[in-house]
Amino acid sequence: MKPPCFLGIDLGTSSVKVVLTSLKGEILAVSSRSYAVYSPQSGWAEQDPAQWWQAVREAIKEVIGPSKIDPAQVKAVGMSGQTHGTVVLDKGWQPLNRAIIWMDRRSIPQINRLKKEDKIDFLSQIAGIPPACGFMAFTLLWLRENKPEIWEKAAKFLLPKDYLRLRLTGELATDVTDAGGTFLLDVRRRAWSSKILEELEISPSYLPSLYESTEITGTVSREASGQTLLPAGIPVAAGGADQIMGAIGNAIIENDVGACILGTGGQFITSLNKCLIKPQVGLHTFPHAIPGKWIHMGAILSGAMSFDWYCRQILRLNTRQVEKELSLVFLNKKEVSPHHGKLLFLPCLGGERTPYLDPLARGVFVGLTLDHTGFDLALAVMEGVTLAMRNCLEIFKQSGVKLSGLVSSGGGAKSKLWRQIQADVFNLPILTLNSREQSAYGASLTGAVATGFFSSVEEACQEWIKEVDRIEPVPERVKKYDQLYPIFAGLYSHLKEDFHSLSQLSS
Repeated sequence: MKPPCFLGIDLGTSSVKVVLTSLKGEILAVSSRSYAVYSPQSGWAEQDPAQWWQAVREAIKEVIGPSKIDPAQVKAVGMSGQTHGTVVLDKGWQPLNRAIIWMDRRSIPQINRLKKEDKIDFLSQIAGIPPACGFMAFTLLWLRENKPEIWEKAAKFLLPKDYLRLRLTGELATDVTDAGGTFLLDVRRRAWSSKILEELEISPSYLPSLYESTEITGTVSREASGQTLLPAGIPVAAGGADQIMGAIGNAIIENDVGACILGTGGQFITSLNKCLIKPQVGLHTFPHAIPGKWIHMGAILSGAMSFDWYCRQILRLNTRQVEKELSLVFLNKKEVSPHHGKLLFLPCLGGERTPYLDPLARGVFVGLTLDHTGFDLALAVMEGVTLAMRNCLEIFKQSGVKLSGLVSSGGGAKSKLWRQIQADVFNLPILTLNSREQSAYGASLTGAVATGFFSSVEEACQEWIKEVDRIEPVPERVKKYDQLYPIFAGLYSHLKEDFHSLSQLSS
C-alpha cells in the first residue's frame, strides 16, 4: 500500500502556498502562486476571489504532478488563510464584488462611531480582540451604509479561505480560529455572538456554520476534482486562520513557548489554557486549533514587509534583487553591535495595532546624520521591527505570561543576524524548527488529525516538528537594547499628534 499524504493550502495576502506532506511530516512538494491586491481608492484593499481559485488550482496541480505521487495517496486537505477579510456571496453563492481584505482602511468612520457611542469596549470584551479596519464586522457596516445595492443581494459572508473551501467542497463553513478575527465571535464560548450580532443588526443567517479546526467540513467535489487533480471524496478539514495554523506549524501548544512571526506583518503569540482578554492594550485572543486552548497574540502591521519596502523604495531594487537581498546574506557576514550608528526606525508604515490601535500611525527614521550608510538604515529597520515586537512581549509580561523561549519564523527568520537581534532584544532563546511554510504545514497537520492518522494536534506536533537550531541572547547586547528600548517606546507618543495632523492635510 502506498503511504498516505496530506495537502495544506494557505491563502496569504500576496500568494497562495500549497504543501504536500508525508505521514512523517516531511514536505514532499511546495508550490506558490501570486495574485494582485487592488486599491481603487486610497486606503482600500481588495482581491478577486476568482484569482484565488485560479492560483489554488494551479498550485495544487504543480504539487501533485512533479511529486509523482498517486493522487489517491492524498488522504486529507487542510485550510489556512489570511484573517479578517470579507467575501460577499449572492443566493447562488457567487461573489458580488471583490473581497475586502484585512489591509483595507475604509471602515474607520464605522469604528469611530461605535467608539463615540461607547460600545467598543463592551463588544471587545466579548470578541476578545480590539477593533481594527478590515475586520469583517466593520466591513459589513461599511457595506450596508455605502453599498446598499450589494447589501440587498447578499446572502452569505465568508472569510477568504472559506471561499476556497466552497469551491473545493460546495460547503459553506468556517472554523472558530478564523471566526475569532471577525469581531463577531464570542471568543469564550467559541460561537457566533448573539449580543454582537444584535448590537450591529446583522442577521446570523448571513454567517456560515462553525467547526473546530480538526473537524471535517466536507469532501472534494467532482467539479473541483476535475479542476485540481484531487480525487473526489477527499475529506477537507476546517483548518484555521493563518496565525493559528502557523502556531501549529511552530508547535506552539504549551504555555511557556511563544513565537515571533515576521511575515508581511508581525505576530507575537503564545498558547493559553484559559481565555485571557486584553483588547484595551492591543492584544488579540483567538480560539486555538486545540479545543480548550486559546492563542494570545500581539500584532504589528509592518513586519518583514518593512525590509521589503526599504529594498524596493529606498535601494530601488527590482524583484529579483529584492529576493536576493531579503535573504540578508550580505548582512550575515558583518559583525555589528546594537544601535549601530544610534539610529531608530519606527515601523508603522501602514498604521499600527499593538499597542497603539492607530491606523494613522506612520513610519519614521530618527537620528539620521550624514555619516549613516545604507547598511545602517537596513540594520535600523530590522531592529525597529524587533523593538516593535518587544512592545507585545512587554504587554505579555504585564498579563502574567512567562516565556522560556521563542520560535522565530517568517521571512525575517531567514537571517541569522535578525534571529540574533531577536534573541538580544527579547532576552530569550530563539528557536528554529524543521518545519517551514508553517501556516500551510499546520493546515496539512489538521487534515492528518481530522482523518484519524493522529489522535490529537499535540501528538502530531510531537511527531512532525523538531528543534534544529537555537540562538542564545548575548548579555552585553541585551543590556544595550534595554537602554535603547525606552527611547524607542516613547517615539509614538511624541509623534502621535503630528501623524494625525499630517493625515488631515488635503492631498
